[in-house]
Amino acid sequence: MNKCSFKYTLFTLLLLCCFQIAWAQQTVKGKVLDDSQQPLPGVNVLVKGSTVGTATDVEGNYSLQIPDGNSTLVFSAIGFITEEIAVNNQTTINLTLVSDIKSLNEVVVTALGIERETKTLGYAVTEVKGANFTQARETNLGNALSGRIAGVNASPSATGPGGSSRIVIRGNTSLSGTNQPLYVINGIPIDNSNQGQAGEWGGFDRGDGLNSLNPDDIESISVLKGGTAAALYGSRAASGVILITTKSGKGQQGIGVEFNSTYTMERPINLFDWQYEYGSGTRGAKPISQEEAISYGLLSWGDRLDGSPVTQFDGVARPYSAQKNNLKNFYDNGSSFTNTVAVAGGNEVANFRFSASNLENQSMIPNSSFNRKTFNLSANANLSKKVIFESNVQYNIEKGKNRTFLSDSPKNPNYSAQLLATNIDIRSLNPGYDERGYEELFNSNVYATNPYFAVNKVTNEDDRRRLLGSFSLRYNITDFLYVRGRLGTDYFTLDGTDIEPTGIAYRTVGGMNTFQQKFFENNAEVIVGFTKDVSDFSINVIAGGNMMKRQSQRLNASGNEFSVPFSYFLSNLKNRSFSNEFRENAINSVFASADIGYRGWLYLNLTGRQDWFSTLSLNDNSIFYPSAGVSFVFSEAFGMPAWLNFGKVRASWAQVGGGYPDPYGLTLPYSLTGQGHLGQPLMNIATSTIPNPNLKPLLNTSSEIGVELKTLNNRLGVDLALYKRLTTDDPVLASTSQSSGYNNVLLNVGEVSNKGIELLLTGTPVKTAGFNWDVSYNVSYNKNEVVSIAPGLKTLYLGQARTQNGFVYHDEGQPFGVIKGYEMKRDANGNIVYNEATGVPVQSELKILGQGVHPWAMGITNTFTYKNFNLNFLIDGKFGGDLYSATNAYAYNSGLHKNTLDGREAGIPVSGVDTKGEPYSATVSAQDYYRGIAFRITDEFVYDASFIKLRQVVFGYSVPKSLIANTPFQSASLSFVARNLLILYKNVPNADPESNYNSSNAQGLEMFGVPTARSYGLNLMIKF
Repeated sequence: MNKCSFKYTLFTLLLLCCFQIAWAQQTVKGKVLDDSQQPLPGVNVLVKGSTVGTATDVEGNYSLQIPDGNSTLVFSAIGFITEEIAVNNQTTINLTLVSDIKSLNEVVVTALGIERETKTLGYAVTEVKGANFTQARETNLGNALSGRIAGVNASPSATGPGGSSRIVIRGNTSLSGTNQPLYVINGIPIDNSNQGQAGEWGGFDRGDGLNSLNPDDIESISVLKGGTAAALYGSRAASGVILITTKSGKGQQGIGVEFNSTYTMERPINLFDWQYEYGSGTRGAKPISQEEAISYGLLSWGDRLDGSPVTQFDGVARPYSAQKNNLKNFYDNGSSFTNTVAVAGGNEVANFRFSASNLENQSMIPNSSFNRKTFNLSANANLSKKVIFESNVQYNIEKGKNRTFLSDSPKNPNYSAQLLATNIDIRSLNPGYDERGYEELFNSNVYATNPYFAVNKVTNEDDRRRLLGSFSLRYNITDFLYVRGRLGTDYFTLDGTDIEPTGIAYRTVGGMNTFQQKFFENNAEVIVGFTKDVSDFSINVIAGGNMMKRQSQRLNASGNEFSVPFSYFLSNLKNRSFSNEFRENAINSVFASADIGYRGWLYLNLTGRQDWFSTLSLNDNSIFYPSAGVSFVFSEAFGMPAWLNFGKVRASWAQVGGGYPDPYGLTLPYSLTGQGHLGQPLMNIATSTIPNPNLKPLLNTSSEIGVELKTLNNRLGVDLALYKRLTTDDPVLASTSQSSGYNNVLLNVGEVSNKGIELLLTGTPVKTAGFNWDVSYNVSYNKNEVVSIAPGLKTLYLGQARTQNGFVYHDEGQPFGVIKGYEMKRDANGNIVYNEATGVPVQSELKILGQGVHPWAMGITNTFTYKNFNLNFLIDGKFGGDLYSATNAYAYNSGLHKNTLDGREAGIPVSGVDTKGEPYSATVSAQDYYRGIAFRITDEFVYDASFIKLRQVVFGYSVPKSLIANTPFQSASLSFVARNLLILYKNVPNADPESNYNSSNAQGLEMFGVPTARSYGLNLMIKF
């Protein structure tokens, strides 16, 4: 046979094969209804014996290519009886699924990534589907949890793009620990450390680990609230665990493509209600020279605004008129643009999903931005009938540019932009520097940076490259016995630079800081699992071990005074310093769990974990963490009335740990000092804390009871939980005598308690032809109390505002993190005590003025579906907490606050007693009075921080299948999306009640953060 004949024959055979395959395959389509003849979305339609399948859309329609006309289709959905239909060469199969009241066994992901039926669990687990986060988005996933889950307190920081969030589950457990949960992605713990944040003296937020997550890649989020739910994580479980499962490929015909694009605009919500009757100046007088104008640039104690020409900071005379649009004129229109493309495919042997995403977030702060590129790959394969391989790999490139400074005034554009005198147009400060490139002064305080200089000249950058990987191999020894090995890593590098430019007013010589950080956490895990039904019993047992190693290294370089101005590199600094930080620790563990069920209505959950710590004393470096839970499904055990579809009670108890000692915390660390002596190095003790070789992790003991009900044909659901948690052995720094040469010692003596109640109500009030209304309401109360701190220590300092009269402390017997400060001092008869020399009230002793953490929280979600339209909105609120607003204190000091209008003309009459107890009365000028109390009388600026917000709105339209039947599209939808649309209720003036400038335990302090952004835009989702 010649070459040409061979090619012709081969081509003919291939063509015949193609015709054979095309003839064998056929498309089946149809519609699935429920037993009330309503379209049923989300029904899984699978070719029996394969992984080829699809799911019904919002109209209940499906379309599926099957291998041949003799296939059998399996239709399944939670709460409905599974149906199998033989195709028999039919091209259209319509079906009605019948409700199965007994098949309410929803499956959730639990510890170690193991799926369990919810009815078998003796503890609370709440699962949220990833679809809730893919339309109206938050850059930080943690902020998107606000109001969605009972017992989960999500608080954003007022930081702008790429900032961190604070998530606390069922209250704070440690006096000085982070109190944030452990995050586990695809079975692998990840780092969620904050990479820098603002404090009393300012600073900026470089974000946390949750910034790395792309919502489009998330399948589900499971929140393990109680100790029993999280007990298999042992020493890392005290603050709860959040499990995140990412999407994987599915068996299907051909390659599926998904495109999700969201564009939103952001505008600041103007919460400032300043006075606009008086302008810049002092003592009721306008500035009459450039020098005076600079002196009074942040003071609005001048004359009444009358429109007359008045000299300003640059020597130019401008109208002495109110400038009410400074906020609008300074802050940009921010934007967030996210595009994700995902490609998925597979068959009964293997599947994959690959996605690429780009997030570009332009801040409302000029020249500030955050960019995140995410690449995610899931690849799974049945290597044989008994061997299953699963893998998930994610790679991120995250870049932050010019993250804004917060709190104190240096380099903080928000400080001056929000305090500017009422008659100065902020645009006149632009560009913020003179012809030399030096900061242009507009006020007498050189530390109050010109806002335009702050955004145009002050720069910082950070670049994080992150790899998250999870690889597992499972071998099914028998149909009831298996072994699984898993390797995981979280590895990132982070480079950052912070430049204090030449010409900045408070240090014209400039300076800079730079660092390089490398971090990894590796986990290796092996488990053996046994699952079998024996007579009336179901048995599910696992046993295994884990090895964790964690390492962090950071090189720091800093200095000041550039030899060549405006040239920003390290070797150009005249004064330089360097440091190298290294930390390493490991935990080895063995664990086991047993879930035993009896006749489908009684279940016992038992777990135990033993952890060995590299950072503890070799003589005592192991701790055991047990848990037990029971679930009784009484609706299965007894005959129930027809209106009760499901009923369950549960109870659990556990001991878990947290806050294990830092590396090298048990012995004295040393550092090199000076130039040495006679060629030998000299070293200093590098700590003021006495080493304690007996340190150990805190212990958290918790108990919980709960009840779950579903009634009225599953249209009303109730989940009620009551819990109690007690932390003991919490490490606390206790003061020591200075004669010891040390300042303190770290002791396991702290105790913190949490008692609470959670309620989740779900319902479907309306379900008719073409129209559905679903509602979910959650509410929680948590009493978080400091039981004891240390022997002889009744109070523990956490932080303070820059005004230095608003503090957050732990006080024994009080709520966690109380706000303390000063009131007006009063005598025994209740008379206010005045300083007779100034007429200003005298400070009282330091007192508790409020609590920084809300005990109450709630959220309500409504979803309306009408034919192809859907409307979803979330309202959430928090109640009972307080906020010290330094912004309002500074507004008193500068004369911006509306309250300072009182007494401008006639003065403030005061009466009481003087410091000697004698009767006292006087008339004090408004300027002296309000400036006198601004930084002395704290309680004037402590407000009830309760609020209710319209947190999220999504209004969408799904294109009918009939309109795209002859196109490449499988589905398409367009939605209007919005976040933080309205503050429906609040008591804090001139600030957002949620505004905190960091995510530490010192909650309840606010000062000149980025204004809250209202975002709105469009989301487009297309499937090919």
